[in-house]
Amino acid sequence: MRIVVNLALFILPFVLYFIWLHVKEKSPFLKEHWDRQPVIWLGLFGIMLGGGYFLYHLAYQVRDPNVVYRPARVENGVFHPARMERRPDPAPR
Repeated sequence: MRIVVNLALFILPFVLYFIWLHVKEKSPFLKEHWDRQPVIWLGLFGIMLGGGYFLYHLAYQVRDPNVVYRPARVENGVFHPARMERRPDPAPR
């Protein structure tokens, strides 16, 4: 899900520029409106949005000490993706 959000945040500036060109009654399909300078700025802004989301997610993720990471593995030709898993509760004494 995070990959989809990061891709959407990267593409967002390009979509907004496309809409802005359409509102200004300029054809967004002409190559002259997509020359090097706007595309570089839009790409940098998209990278900043994606990086900002990554840092936000990193800062506010749940850090539960009872959750462990289980890496991806292949067993008997079946792929099991990586996941976070809760540790089993210790037996009561």
